[in-house]
Parts: sequence; C-alpha cells; structure tokens
Amino acid sequence: MNLFIKQGLGNAFKICIIMFLGISTTYIVWITGGTNGGWAELNFIGIILAAYYFKVPGGLGSAIVLGIMSGPWMPFNVSKDIMQTPQNWIVRLCIYSMMGFLAGYIFQKNEKMNQDLREKDLTSNFTGLYNTNKLLLDLDEMIQKENDFCLVFFHIKNLEEISKYVDYQLKKEIIQHTIEAIQSKFEGNTLYAVHLNEYMLVLKAYDAQTLNETIAKSLETVLKTINIEEGAIQLIVKVGIVFRKEHQVEATTLFNKARVAADQGEECQSAVYTYDADFENKRRLYSEISGSIHQAVNNKEFYLVYQPIINLNEETISSVEVLVRWDRGEREAVGPGTFVKIAEETGSIQQITKEVITQLVNQLADWQKNKIKIKASINATAEELIDHDFYEWVKKIFDAYQIDRSQLGVEITERVYNGDIDRLKAVLKILQSKGYSVSIDDFGTGYNTLKNFEEINADIVKLDKYFIDKLNEKQTQNLVKTLIEFVHEMGILVVAEGVETKAQLMMLKAMHCDRIQGYYFSKPLRTEAFVAYYKNFDIKDYIE
Repeated sequence: MNLFIKQGLGNAFKICIIMFLGISTTYIVWITGGTNGGWAELNFIGIILAAYYFKVPGGLGSAIVLGIMSGPWMPFNVSKDIMQTPQNWIVRLCIYSMMGFLAGYIFQKNEKMNQDLREKDLTSNFTGLYNTNKLLLDLDEMIQKENDFCLVFFHIKNLEEISKYVDYQLKKEIIQHTIEAIQSKFEGNTLYAVHLNEYMLVLKAYDAQTLNETIAKSLETVLKTINIEEGAIQLIVKVGIVFRKEHQVEATTLFNKARVAADQGEECQSAVYTYDADFENKRRLYSEISGSIHQAVNNKEFYLVYQPIINLNEETISSVEVLVRWDRGEREAVGPGTFVKIAEETGSIQQITKEVITQLVNQLADWQKNKIKIKASINATAEELIDHDFYEWVKKIFDAYQIDRSQLGVEITERVYNGDIDRLKAVLKILQSKGYSVSIDDFGTGYNTLKNFEEINADIVKLDKYFIDKLNEKQTQNLVKTLIEFVHEMGILVVAEGVETKAQLMMLKAMHCDRIQGYYFSKPLRTEAFVAYYKNFDIKDYIE
C-alpha cells in the first residue's frame, strides 16, 4: 500500500511539472508576440519530459494538449491580432505528435532493454534461477519488512570433481536433478543459484525444532545414485541453516553465515548443520592467521622460548627444546598448537621453521661466545625433512655461523610417519651421519610410532605426557617401566615429557629414565630467563 501511495505521489508530481512547463511555454509564446516568434518550439521540452516519464502515452498525450494550446486560440501575431491558419497549427500539431510518439517509443524501448539487462543480471544463465544479486535484493527487502525466514544453503561438494569426467550436457542434467529435487520438497519457496554447485533456499514458513531432520530427509532424494554409461554417480551435499530471528544482521552477513554453517563437519560427508558462532570464529581466526604468517615472519613477530631438559644421570641441564611463540601485539593471542597446525595445513610452516632456525643459530653462537654450551632440539615436519633444498639451506646457515651440528637435534612426531617412510629413513640417516641427533616425540601414543620404531634409528625417545599424567596408576607404571627398558635395550636414551610433580620425578628416576622435561623443573623460558636458570640450576633443589 505504501509503495502505491509513493508511486501515486510521484506521478502526480511529474504531471504537475509537465503542466507547469506547458502553461509557462504557452504564456511565453503569448507575451513574445505569438507563434511567429519561434518560442512555440519550447513545447518540445515538455513533450520530451512527458515521454521520458510516461513513455508513448505521455509523449503523445502532451503533444496533443500542447499542440492545441498553441493552436486555434493562439494568435500568429498578438500585436496585429492575426490568427493562425488551420494549416499552420495542424502541421505543428502533427509535428508535436510525431515527436511525442517517437520520443516515447525510444524511451520505452530503452527502458525495456534496461529491464532485460537487469533481469539478466539477476538470473543465472546456466540454471535459469535467480542468482546471488537477486537473493541479496530480496533479503534486504524482507529484512526491512522484518519478515521471519531462514536460509538453507546447499553445497554440492564433489560436483567439480565429477565435472572432470562427464560431458557438459550430463553436468547440466546432474545440476537440474538437484534443483528439481530441492524444489519438489520445498514448493512455494524460492531457490537461488549462488554458483553451479551452490544453492540458497529461502524458507518463509518452517518449524525450527524439526527443520534439520526435514532437510536431512529431503536430501535422500538429492543424494540418490545417478546412473550413467560410465558408471554411477553419488553426490556429496552439505547443508547449512541460519535463522533470521536469531541474527539481526544485514543480508550479506546472513548469507555468509549460511555458507559458513555448511563448512562444519567432515569435508566429504553429506550432512545438515545449523550455524554455530564458535565455529565461525575459529574459521575467521584460521583465515586471519593463515593470511598473516608471512607478514609476521617479515615483521619478526615470532620469538623463541627454551624448555630445559634435565639429565638425571649427570644432574645437569643437558639440552633444551626450542619452542616458537607469536607476539601478536594487541591482536588475539594464539598458541603454537593453533598457528603451527594452520601453518602446516596451508604450507607456510617452512617460513616459520626457517625463522626459528635463524634465531636459534644466532642464539647458539652467542651462547658459545659466553661459554654456555647447550644442545637444542627443534620440531620438524615430514615435508621439511625430505626437502633437499631445505636441508641445504640448514647446512649453509650452520656452516655460516660455525655451529657444531652436534648441538642441534631434530624432533619428529607420529605425524611424520604418515609420509614416505623409506625416504624419511634415508634423510634421518644422513642427518645423523652429519652429527645431528634425532628424537622421536610423543612416543607410545600411536600404532605407527611402534610399528616403525625399529626402522627409525633414533638417538632419543620422548615418552608422551599421556603416560606421565597416569603414573599414579599401577598399570601405567608397569607400562612405562617396560617401555623404558625396551628403548634402553636398543641403546636409545629416554626423555619423559610433561613431568609436573616430585612424585612423578622420583618414580621415573627409580625406573632409570635418562632425562626429564616438564613444568616441575621449568616452563619454557625467554633467553634471559633461561640463562639465569642455567647458571643457578642445582638438581638438589628438586630432589631433596
């Protein structure tokens, strides 16, 4: 109703403008002496404006009215009281009418072309459905009207992979199959094409309590096996749901939340998910971290901390594990467990590792000058260990700083065993031949670690904190004792990680564990704090 009122007021205002121009032009023609003065041509302004506003009817109508106003009753010469001949004003009326019709037709044609272009801009050429542009316009309108609705986002995860092996027509049939399956289940609701493999459904009526189940059941039709000559195709469709009433936000934000919801769960498993703010925050943090690691390295935002490893046999600090931290200033703090994992997944871990090694060799060189001889171990990924260029880079930087390779150890975790084990063994053998030591981290927590243990000629084994936390249990004590004896029989040293109490320390000492690492002795320390700890260390402070 409000829209009709606004349109009515707008049209009335336009008519008033046209009437004002017509009356003004007629008056000007009269006071300038009549039609012989040439001022009657000013009527073209009103005719063209009417044609612009109201197309052919407006242009033709205003032409006739203005032609008559400048016609039989308008003198040819006012001062001499000479009237126009019928031929004169009729010709003018015809010219006005022709101009009004042509102008109206041109404006009408142009508007139709613009409408077609706008419609094309709002429609997917491939599917014929409205696209994202139209979706956002409709969402804006519904939000302004405070309508209740929910968005259901469908993402065909494996369509791109399928497209590599089928022809164009079959790809189109698969998409059409999906569209028809969704539309048949949700008649009366509009489906929009976001991309070829992404679709958004706007539900104006729904039951929030059962919607997930309803969508899941409707997926059964979408996910039916499609049989083709080459074989059978099974679609993988992930669905995200977001409710407007729970999120009073603008259209684009609501649209993105529905897409984020579908990112939850396993990558290649069809399922339905409702928007989760915690999940979005994690994804946003993931994106922010992965995009800022390179800049963080350049800005020297990463720094090192050193956790002492105590040699129980010699009662000294035998080495340190080098750990990386990220100084993010006023930004949200992020632990190494988060950013290292993201760096590994995004392929930027080598940037961080190179920064760690660069800082470490500088530190080792400085300690060497100050008569502090300490071994240091760093964590490495499988990709780094088997990367020849990376190995050569490490070799050059150690040679440049004249660091004894025996001062550096490499810690590998169970994740490393998932790669090329034969190539890994060869690389580790080379590292050991050059003087580097090799430690197996998180030992005993996975099948692969035990399976491949005998194939990796390690120097040190680090018992996982999982066992140390359970040392108060008799069964775990027996297991740890057996593991230590087993490792010792192979001539390998044992380090217990995560030791936090004196009771744990004394039990491990009685089991002849070689070295201890954990908060009972010290948390990871910055350089100055570690040097002070190193100089003042006395094992009696912890044992007696």
